[in-house]
Amino acid sequence: MRQFGILFVVCFILVISIDANADETTIVHAGTLLAMPGEAPKTEQSLFIRDGKVVEIRDGYADAGAESTVIDLSDKFVMPGLMDMHVHFTLGQPRPDYARTSSSDYTIRAVANAKKTLMAGFTTVRDLGAMRAESIIAVRDGINRGAIVGPRILAAGESISATAGHGDRRGLRHEIADVMLSAAMCDGADDCRRAVRSQYKLGADTIKIHATGGGADPNGRQDSPAEMFDDELKAVVDTAHRLGLKVGAHAHGTDGIKAAIRAGVDSVDHSTWLDEEAIDMYLEYGTYMVRTGYLQEFFLSRDTMPANTRAERAANKEIMEVQLRDAVRRGVRMAMGTDAGIMPHGDNAKEFGYYVEMGMTPMQAIETGTVNAAALLGLEDEIGHLAAGMDADIVATDDDPLDDISALERISFVMKGGVTHLSE
Repeated sequence: MRQFGILFVVCFILVISIDANADETTIVHAGTLLAMPGEAPKTEQSLFIRDGKVVEIRDGYADAGAESTVIDLSDKFVMPGLMDMHVHFTLGQPRPDYARTSSSDYTIRAVANAKKTLMAGFTTVRDLGAMRAESIIAVRDGINRGAIVGPRILAAGESISATAGHGDRRGLRHEIADVMLSAAMCDGADDCRRAVRSQYKLGADTIKIHATGGGADPNGRQDSPAEMFDDELKAVVDTAHRLGLKVGAHAHGTDGIKAAIRAGVDSVDHSTWLDEEAIDMYLEYGTYMVRTGYLQEFFLSRDTMPANTRAERAANKEIMEVQLRDAVRRGVRMAMGTDAGIMPHGDNAKEFGYYVEMGMTPMQAIETGTVNAAALLGLEDEIGHLAAGMDADIVATDDDPLDDISALERISFVMKGGVTHLSE
């Protein structure tokens, strides 16, 4: 009986301790708060945060109670955490040797790149194609458990691609190619359904499909035909949607962009070579464009590029941007994406400046990496803006990005799920 009494007291103390922790509140004093991108910011606001969620936003600077702490951002511009819809955490510089790099090394690369991205203010990313599906899934799960520092990851696993397509590795000896063959390679509609299920089985949150080759591939040019047949693209989209997964399509050439939109993808990423019909289709279908625009500027900034290649790329960039400005002007839905891994991780916010160059206002550019990205993911009730019940994903800058969009390249405070990761 005495032992039962001791056990009861211990359990009672534990319950009191748990309840006390649950009552702890963090109050963020925001000098300027952009709670809902697209609406005017407010000054002198207090955000109440408990259990990783925003529970209330009040006018004025609230006093700290007995069970609360204050984070003073009264001299900062405060807004929701940023979001990048196209990263590759298993990639980066130096580029890995595909035949020699182990899954363990890809995982280590992803861990480092995840932390760098979070510290740049990006609290949610969509990883669209890993070198090893197991690596990015493990990093995602490690972040969710709190064992690794990084943003929320929606992982595609490995990209769905046709044999010899952009996601395959061409030019290898047959016996080596067989060993390196990904389960995500497919030919024909039935096989493409299997490929989607293979990534879902590994734990993918979303699906990436290659509708065209890469920009440097022979089948990734402006006038190249789509890399996959219509029935293959449709099979991927239908299977993914049946499993509750969104689909992002890699597409550079105009034919592949249109084919992906017709197939019902949720976003077309890169979307390099547009024409009027493609823009019309974006508007008709409501498809999101994830234009990785700063990537071209990054390529042109490299000293190693031959002069003739640089001239050709610069000329192409000017042509591409004529239609992009038209897409922006006509109101195509856009979500922010960078292709980080091809460009440096941590430089993600440079994409916002590119969008402003293409005709967006700073507010519209911010919307692409907050509310628009959340809507693309189907998570608009959890992330993308700040209100009662939303995840406490918060970033701050010293300068106002509505006056100077480059302020987003100088993040001074990062909170994800109520946990502070950066405070300068």
